[in-house]
Amino acid sequence: MGAAGDGEHIMKLNHKQETREAQVRLLYEQLPSALLATMLNALILTAVLWRQVSESLLAGWLLAILLVTGSRYALGRAYLRTPSANAESRRWGRHYLYGVASNGVLWGFGAFFFFTAHSYVHQIFLAYVLMGMVSGAISTLAPVRGAYLVFLIPALFPYAARLLSAGSEVHLAMASMLFIYVAMMGMISHRLHTTVAESLRLRFNNLDLLHDLTKAKDRVERANEELAAQVAETHSAQDALQKAYEELERRVKERTAELAKSEEALRSADRRKDEFLAMLSHELRNPLAPIRNALQLMHRPNVPDSLMKRNREIIDRQFDHLTRLVDDLLDVSRIVHGKISLQETVFEIATVVNQAVESSSPFIEARHQELCVHVPGEPLWVKGDIVRLAQVLSNLLSNAAKYSDTGQRIGLDVDASDQWITIRVHDNGVGIPKDVLPYVFDLFAQADHSLARTHGGLGIGLTLVKRLVEMHGGRAEAHSEGRGHGSEFLVHLPRQKGPVTERYLSPGGPAVALEEALRVLVVDDNHDAVETLSLLLRLEGHNVAVAFDGANALAEAAKFQPQVVLLDIGMPGMDGYQVARELRARERERSMVILALTGYGQPEDRARAEAAGFNGHLTKPVPPELLFAALKAHSAEC
Repeated sequence: MGAAGDGEHIMKLNHKQETREAQVRLLYEQLPSALLATMLNALILTAVLWRQVSESLLAGWLLAILLVTGSRYALGRAYLRTPSANAESRRWGRHYLYGVASNGVLWGFGAFFFFTAHSYVHQIFLAYVLMGMVSGAISTLAPVRGAYLVFLIPALFPYAARLLSAGSEVHLAMASMLFIYVAMMGMISHRLHTTVAESLRLRFNNLDLLHDLTKAKDRVERANEELAAQVAETHSAQDALQKAYEELERRVKERTAELAKSEEALRSADRRKDEFLAMLSHELRNPLAPIRNALQLMHRPNVPDSLMKRNREIIDRQFDHLTRLVDDLLDVSRIVHGKISLQETVFEIATVVNQAVESSSPFIEARHQELCVHVPGEPLWVKGDIVRLAQVLSNLLSNAAKYSDTGQRIGLDVDASDQWITIRVHDNGVGIPKDVLPYVFDLFAQADHSLARTHGGLGIGLTLVKRLVEMHGGRAEAHSEGRGHGSEFLVHLPRQKGPVTERYLSPGGPAVALEEALRVLVVDDNHDAVETLSLLLRLEGHNVAVAFDGANALAEAAKFQPQVVLLDIGMPGMDGYQVARELRARERERSMVILALTGYGQPEDRARAEAAGFNGHLTKPVPPELLFAALKAHSAEC
């Protein structure tokens, strides 16, 4: 009951507001006719009294009537153009009554000053016009209770005052009749207002009734719809159940097929893992066999110098091969686990092409193959790690040479668009089978896993290519028409626009002999590494001391006073970082050069070494010429 009563109260308040809005709207709708009547009466009155009263006074009064009428007309136009006028009905109603009051004052002014004491005819005519204006006002202002008084009082009271001031019996009678007229107009106005209000009330009640009927109709329609929906749902339930059974059966089949595919994928992955381990064992043992044979030959007595030189070349070549295998394994592991970082610079693409060609040329020339390189004459700029990009192109060139017969041609072409630089490596070699092509960039993917493989490799080179290119924001593609039709690899790299201010300078170059001998302390827990490195350094003319752990290194450094310390990081007990910090703590002045000689080569390893007090960081295995160049570079600090 309380909620229903609150709803009824809110509805009544809404109707009250709506009624007020409708009353104001009726006022403004009748405004044009009221203004027209005002102007006609004013013109007629001016014409009749033109020679009875002051002409200038009449002209001024008529002008004032025109101004007020124009203002009220503008107000009416503004009301009709305002979308929110209904919401502000009180304000618009007040403005309307202000205009009515202004008009009443002007007509009261005319009634007082246009009263012709010498002419009863003109007095009666003036009264007739005034009562006509009041009657019209009662009709147009009927929507608002008592609004007619806003016009009647200022319009008639000045005329009544003139009648009373005249004092004659006729004038007193006219005044009495005027008061009777006002009383009758009041009753008429009340009846008119009551009629208008009742009409508006019935209108809104009918709207409420229509609203209730509409809601009832909607409820019936919703009930019918719900009933129809229930019937339809009942009819469709059996169909839905049948479809559910069919869907369940389909999903079971799909799931069975997916499980079969997953099982096959697991078996394939396991098979590829076994094949890779077998290949890894094969590829690691291959270089070890000639190394062992060469060492056996070198241990024999009376070996000719020419044979010793050839054995050393074999060992050096196979050692480089082993190093590349291990580096590739480390690179692919770091890339897969996101632990590799790029040393980015901006350089011309021709620079990285030249480095890759220089790196791959010995292998290509050994197979008597022809390499054709085409690079546009205009400078093409790319941003990236020049060493890694050279590794990408070198891998592609080596692959092309490895899988092409002796004497065949290999091509490397560079093209460019506005946004991309495309490097194309193509050959006429064995090609890629159609079933292998989609997986050619997958880890450990190779077309030939038989015992009679002739090309070797671990199947990780193209994985490195794809991952490194993607790290540079590019993409790699492989194309082949099938076995025996050659292959083509495309590398797309983002092109850098505009000139650059950085140029890449290769750190390489021939080693320069030291001008003076240095005191060098070699510290490593690997005795063979210490012995071979110390022999190399002594052959270069340096004074060398050795230590095999951190404690002996500190003791030897105190006696030997080395100028350079070649210090391993990963040692049992006291590691290289601790040794370096202790050596720095014992120095009065920082004159000793400490170089890390370690297998840890990640950027974070270099940063940690620098924080511990190392001057430089060399990653094993270190080529002798690079070690001697590092000693040369740091000799000035000693």
